[in-house]
Amino acid sequence: MPHMPQRPFRSIASVLIRRTIVLAVLCMLLVFGVQSWLLRAQHQKQFEMAINDVANTSVPLLAVALWDIETQAIAAQLQRIAQKPEIGYARLQAAGGQRFEAGNPALLAQGVSRQIVIPPPQPAQGAPALGVLELTGNPDYLWQGLRAEGLRILLGYSLLTAGICALMAFMLKQLLQKPLSTVAEFANDVCPRHLTTPLRLNRPPQAHSDEIDQLETGVIKLQTALQQHIHNLDDLVAERTEQLERLLEEIRHLSVTDGLTGTFNRRALQDRLPAEIDRAQRYGRALSVIFMDIDHFKQFNDTHGHALGDEVLRNAASHVSASLRHGVDWVARYGGEEFVVVLPETELDAAMATAQRLCRSLPEQPLESARMARPAGGSVPPLTISASFGVTAYRAGENTSALLARADALVYEAKSRGRQQVVGRA
Repeated sequence: MPHMPQRPFRSIASVLIRRTIVLAVLCMLLVFGVQSWLLRAQHQKQFEMAINDVANTSVPLLAVALWDIETQAIAAQLQRIAQKPEIGYARLQAAGGQRFEAGNPALLAQGVSRQIVIPPPQPAQGAPALGVLELTGNPDYLWQGLRAEGLRILLGYSLLTAGICALMAFMLKQLLQKPLSTVAEFANDVCPRHLTTPLRLNRPPQAHSDEIDQLETGVIKLQTALQQHIHNLDDLVAERTEQLERLLEEIRHLSVTDGLTGTFNRRALQDRLPAEIDRAQRYGRALSVIFMDIDHFKQFNDTHGHALGDEVLRNAASHVSASLRHGVDWVARYGGEEFVVVLPETELDAAMATAQRLCRSLPEQPLESARMARPAGGSVPPLTISASFGVTAYRAGENTSALLARADALVYEAKSRGRQQVVGRA
């Protein structure tokens, strides 16, 4: 599994709240900018209205004072004009060269100025103006308004943002953070042993479903599919195990069975006979062995062919197996036309009787076969087979090779006596 870099954890709810705060601050700055532009335009309009008011009310009074050359009245009137909040500085330049001023003269370089020509009190045709009144706006009044409006907007939006964030935090915790935390803990605890543990979010019932419900439904579907897949895998494993056991049993059976005759093979004889000897030695039980060799089998193969020879071996093995005690006695093909019959719990006399019975009954099993050479003008003669038998009993302390060697020697003795004989000796 590739290594995943470890990143710091940050909940979705906290990210949403932070982004909401940033968005609220940006909105507050935007509103403040718009409000500042509107407030500046409003103050400009108020300044123009103040100038119009001065032109309508103060200019006639100044005209009379200039006409009568009342300097104190002129100064008092300019002082009243400069005290207006919209006007920061007022200056009157009389036609006679006199200058009157009130307010802060430093505002001339900062504020917006307007000039008003003062006509005579009783204007006549061609009468010159009495002077020029110059009015300068008060920037401090504008900035005070902007500060007050900014504080109002900042306070209002801060309270609104705090309220929205608190409400969002509560709603996100209930609707998003708790379910997602449960899902995260569930995902962290997932392991093969707890793969089918159900996901329980325990959310209150609601009239509609959302993404969390879809996530819970998807996890449940995934777990159901995994559980079904695991169940199918268990069934498949059980089925494959059963097939494997059958195949192993078949292989084991084939490994100890002679493919031609269906009896035990020589390997099985080498495995099973020592166990029989050990049992007989341990419990003091009898054990006898019959060595059987089919007579003239090589000559038979040369005359009739190997295919018919194989059929003779199968029939002989089948007849011998059917004549034994089921589940007790057993027979193994030793090699070629030689067979070994193992008789547990059997004394030599009983083994001799069994061999005599097989010696008599084997020729009575004729083999009709169309594969035999058909003589001219005659029918296929019945085929009879015979065998020679060597019978012996287990001697205490004797091993497998010695027991089989004595039985094999007795078979050769039977053949030397003319075949189809039974020779037995303890």
